[in-house]
Amino acid sequence: MEEELLVYRRTKKVDQKLEARLQAIMQAAREEFARNGFYGTSIKDIARRAGVGIGTIYLYLRNKEALFAALVNEAYEMVLDRIARARKNATGGRQKLQASMEAALAVLQENRDLARVMLVQSPAGHPAVAEQLYDLLRRLARLVEEDVLEGIARGELPPQDAHIAALAFVGTFYQVVISWLKEGIPADLTAAGKELIAYNLRGLGYKVEGVIENA
Repeated sequence: MEEELLVYRRTKKVDQKLEARLQAIMQAAREEFARNGFYGTSIKDIARRAGVGIGTIYLYLRNKEALFAALVNEAYEMVLDRIARARKNATGGRQKLQASMEAALAVLQENRDLARVMLVQSPAGHPAVAEQLYDLLRRLARLVEEDVLEGIARGELPPQDAHIAALAFVGTFYQVVISWLKEGIPADLTAAGKELIAYNLRGLGYKVEGVIENA
């Protein structure tokens, strides 16, 4: 029994070491891609920043494209998870919309390098990355559409095409985030988010006085 326990402990330690090395590689890739873009970054650059050999990276991921796609997927899952957790405490379409936007803006502000990888530095025409971005925006639009329909059903919003409204809502959000990442405007995304949320809620038909506060 004691011998088996020692083997278990040794295996667990090895697993932890491998996981730590993978996280170091992912962090290095995140920083290199955010700074130099997809085409300006090489596996050699990532290995040097992570402090590992080039061959070590290939033990985890088969090529640069796979590493980039893994980072993009990490970012998407982070955004969607934060939104899902925020919506659990919200009641009604308006509160869900506000909670969703605040959660998404917060996670992007906290992970700007990852956001740049996800939305700005993606290789043009890369099918996997393009599909991931499309899926994220589609899922966000679906949530907004559900909230708009709920607002209409409750009599809080005027009758409207919920699908078109959702696409416009997400599109405005997306353009502000892209401006922040590319031009640094607004400087503070979460602070500017209050204006953005108020603007979008007004666009749907909610009565909003000034800049809304956190619910």
